[in-house]
Amino acid sequence: MIEADISRLETRLRELKVQYDMFFNGATQREPFELRSDVERLIKRYSNAPIRKYAQRFHFNSLVSRFNSLSELWAKTVRAMEEGDRPAPGANERGPTEKVLTTCRIHDPVQEQELLRFLHSRFLEARRKMGEDNGKVGFTDFVRGVASQAKNLRKKSGCEEIELRLIVVDRKVHLRARPGR
Repeated sequence: MIEADISRLETRLRELKVQYDMFFNGATQREPFELRSDVERLIKRYSNAPIRKYAQRFHFNSLVSRFNSLSELWAKTVRAMEEGDRPAPGANERGPTEKVLTTCRIHDPVQEQELLRFLHSRFLEARRKMGEDNGKVGFTDFVRGVASQAKNLRKKSGCEEIELRLIVVDRKVHLRARPGR
């Protein structure tokens, strides 16, 4: 009986890994909770029970160890999806995904220095987190860049207000401007 349960545990663990891979790649919409609870039930049944044969005990312990390491990996991946560091299953993965960090609206970049200081600090912080800390962008250069984007955008669209968006695309931080609505 124990040999059959260990074999079933091994099979279920393999199926569970496949199900989670399908979930993370967007093929299924839900985590495989039922299969996971079945695997956990099998593990609990024999965790405190004495297994007399050394080979069976070793095989069971190695399967439990594998399940624990996979569980940690799955939890980290799900957490990353919830925090937005990884696209959710079923998300449009054809093009690069972008994550909006901050948005703000400005009329005149030269007059709204306080708002731009806040945006500049968020920009530098995001670049540092993404590992792009090479060559810091000074505040005056930042304002100059925003002002030139605003000028070009006003010329093209005739808008008064500019919306600035601090976004991350493929782990690179960008500041994008578009006409305010």
